[in-house]
Amino acid sequence: MRRWQRCLFVSSLLFVGCGGAATPELQLVEDAAEAIGSLRAVRETTTLVIEGQGRTYRLGQNKSPRADLPYYEVENYRLQIDFANKRWRLRQDRTSTFLTGSPVYGVRQIYGLDGDVAYDAQGEHTVRAPERVAAGRWAEMYFNPIGIVLLALDETSTVSNLREEEGQQVVDVAAANGTWFTLFVDGETGLPSKVMSSAYHPNLGDVAIETFFEDYAETGGLGGFQTRLTLPRSYTTNLDRFRVSEYRVSTNPNGPLDDLTAPADARSAAPSVATVTVEVEEVASGVWYLTGQSHHSVLVEFEEYLVLVEAPYSEARTLAVLARVRELQPDKPLQYVINTHHHFDHSAGIRTVVSEGLTVVTHELNRSFFQDIVARQHSIVQDALARNPQPLTIETVTGDETYELTDGRRTLQIYRIGDDPHCDGILMAYLPRERILIEADAYSPTSREAPFAEVLLRNIEDRGLRVDTILPIHGGVSGLEDLESAARTARGPAD
Repeated sequence: MRRWQRCLFVSSLLFVGCGGAATPELQLVEDAAEAIGSLRAVRETTTLVIEGQGRTYRLGQNKSPRADLPYYEVENYRLQIDFANKRWRLRQDRTSTFLTGSPVYGVRQIYGLDGDVAYDAQGEHTVRAPERVAAGRWAEMYFNPIGIVLLALDETSTVSNLREEEGQQVVDVAAANGTWFTLFVDGETGLPSKVMSSAYHPNLGDVAIETFFEDYAETGGLGGFQTRLTLPRSYTTNLDRFRVSEYRVSTNPNGPLDDLTAPADARSAAPSVATVTVEVEEVASGVWYLTGQSHHSVLVEFEEYLVLVEAPYSEARTLAVLARVRELQPDKPLQYVINTHHHFDHSAGIRTVVSEGLTVVTHELNRSFFQDIVARQHSIVQDALARNPQPLTIETVTGDETYELTDGRRTLQIYRIGDDPHCDGILMAYLPRERILIEADAYSPTSREAPFAEVLLRNIEDRGLRVDTILPIHGGVSGLEDLESAARTARGPAD
């Protein structure tokens, strides 16, 4: 009989588990602590320093909705956790392995939590993150074996619902603040194998976040004790069906920590609150450039209806854009929203426009993706579509064919940008009478996406489009000569 089975049997008879646990659920947690090293050693672990290397993945930025996610290679990963003071800080160096239009580059990330203060280093400054980020980072502190066992052993937590799933012993852990975790314990080794919790993602809705612990090995002695702890050397985290990170690490329990208090400028600041600005520029009669912040939209007027190109970035931005559209044209209905591509920062407003009963136009590669997005549950945070459910009405661009909207006076043509290295199903919109091209991510004047510029120029030339003005979703009004200059830069000096 396995040790956890013996403990459960004794508990059921005497109402006292092995080691004095009052319930079978707590007995499983105490047994997990013993498997790690000892119950006493785990209880007296107040800090962790976890170091290593790995990968982080760019969620919502794959070339097509079903493709693998692009990733960063990570070096100098260093996570310091102070359980007693509810503080942690992560530092890591990331190197891009995917084509962004810029050379492969390294970026140091530093961010953390100090009590209820979440903060992010941005160059020479540190900013305080929103409250919802702080709540998520508090939960992250327990996505390791020591953290989740300490939380389960805390007298303010509730451990319940012991069950077996796929050879694992499973319990639910409810923290005093109401956050729920699920702890999985390997039926053979008695070691924690996974922690899972629910979270909210603006694009994906209610999601499960799960971190897997693998390749356990002994680590150094604990403080003045001779006990050596057995801890994982591999951490893998999934969000929904997507792998978002994987690390190979070594762990130092109760090792020395840096000062993990939040920087003064972050602690003294109020939690950041997203603000939305929508500025309007009429670039041609009946064509408005709706700008502000990093992601823009374009409104096009037809005889009997309006068309919006792009509902990007967030629900808040899309709602603000829709409000501006109504101010500009209160007596004409908005009927279509053209989505350039599926990337999360360009599709974050899709559920919002569906809640308004609008027709979504996108490439056929994105149909099932948007069907899934619209069908997802948003109960943790109710978004516009959860509050006002509506069916998805979608029309798609097929292959490299042309999709066209016209009223006889104005024509809007939609094309796929072929051979684009950024996204397989990316679209551009063209107003032939005005000679205006609308595009996203293919050419961004304020960034260094030169390789994409060359691809866009080739598509314009192959289609025989006569373009004078470019309205990028990122950047500002440009001319064809700006695109040609960027393309020349991408090609480099002539041989």
